Amino acid sequence: MNRVKTIIKENKFFCSILLLYIVTSIVVLRELGFNYNINSDDISYINSGIEFYKNARITMHGVISAQIMPGLTFIIALFCHMFGTGSNLMISLKILYLLMSFISFITLYKISRLYASKIISSIVCLFLFSPDFMWMNNLILTETPYLMFSLLTIYHSLKFIKERKSQDYYLIILFYICCLYIRPSIALLPFFLIIILLLKRYDFKDLIKKCVIAGTIVLLFLTPWIYRNYAAFNKFIPLTYGIGNPLLLGTYQGKNYPLDEEINITNCINEKTDEDINKYLNKDYPYDKFKKYYSLLYDKIVAECRMKYWWETDKISMIKSYLIYKPIIMFISSFYWDELFGISDRVNVYIHIFDFLLFIASSIIIIISRRQLPEFLFIVSIYIYNVALYSYTFAYGRYAITLYPLRFIIIAWGLNIIYKFARDKIKIKYSKKLKTVS
Repeated sequence: MNRVKTIIKENKFFCSILLLYIVTSIVVLRELGFNYNINSDDISYINSGIEFYKNARITMHGVISAQIMPGLTFIIALFCHMFGTGSNLMISLKILYLLMSFISFITLYKISRLYASKIISSIVCLFLFSPDFMWMNNLILTETPYLMFSLLTIYHSLKFIKERKSQDYYLIILFYICCLYIRPSIALLPFFLIIILLLKRYDFKDLIKKCVIAGTIVLLFLTPWIYRNYAAFNKFIPLTYGIGNPLLLGTYQGKNYPLDEEINITNCINEKTDEDINKYLNKDYPYDKFKKYYSLLYDKIVAECRMKYWWETDKISMIKSYLIYKPIIMFISSFYWDELFGISDRVNVYIHIFDFLLFIASSIIIIISRRQLPEFLFIVSIYIYNVALYSYTFAYGRYAITLYPLRFIIIAWGLNIIYKFARDKIKIKYSKKLKTVS
């Protein structure tokens, strides 16, 4: 209890902002209601959890699936066990999501505190008050738990880079596995962490040892999922098979993308399909799970056909679309289907344009200052990798919103450098005046 009082006393400004965030989140939850949903993937996830609780089957959109990672399904099933499948389930899940958003808020502050003052770290947390973040936290989707686990993974990674404590090492593994089971886009984080540790001259033998231990633990936790996928689909599916549809949707983004009537899809598909795909096209598969699996595989083939045709007919527009227009969507778009308190989506876009410009300016400042560049590269590499991944597939505000906090960390860092520079300049100027007077 005394420790809590000490923490609050030492972080009064942040605690006041956190309290405001908690109150605002409760007001938003009351405004939307416990049963609020968008009748989309959120309902599919809830049904998936209920199905797993009742029949121990992992489904998505009503069929046995490996389209999603099973983490959220497991969480919902656990809450079904504790609270039933009625209205209490929704109430408990909404409260859980609120708590996860509070942990994300605190973790963002703690990461920022590694590189910025308490005041500046508290100020950047204000970005999480934007309507789209508040709205997102009321949906039973992967975004809120993914954001929490990814920030916790990054926080302990940065702490390990700095302090190299075993506690952080094992917490990285724990939160990485949790994150991976929610959404697989975190997969390459260890690769970036290894590079940064090498740049920081971490003992190579110890690094190899830690990589082997961590890799073994992660593999042990993934093995049941991989085995389940092989047993269900007779295919090696280490994470998910869901890339086909986003890849296809992404070929309809940007400028001057090819229209369907321009491409002879049938000939292209005939060149790429095998016996299994032909069975799907001829509707010879008796089980729904295979229909879904092969429908997504079919989407991937169509996407590749469209991308090939686009490249052959208009390389310039394709390059612009994948390197400029789609990344812009990832830079400034929001995930906000319904208005909160009459606030339009335009407000979110303006906020994200503003924080993106601050992110660019802060990045330049950090590079010029040459302070802790490896840590900066770690955060920025994760951000750029995810932007590139979704720009290649399907650029969407729902994917972008969980990346914005990485920008907030860099903003806090850059603002702190500016503050220290200005403070030191004022001190030098003031000391010179004192010398002149004396």
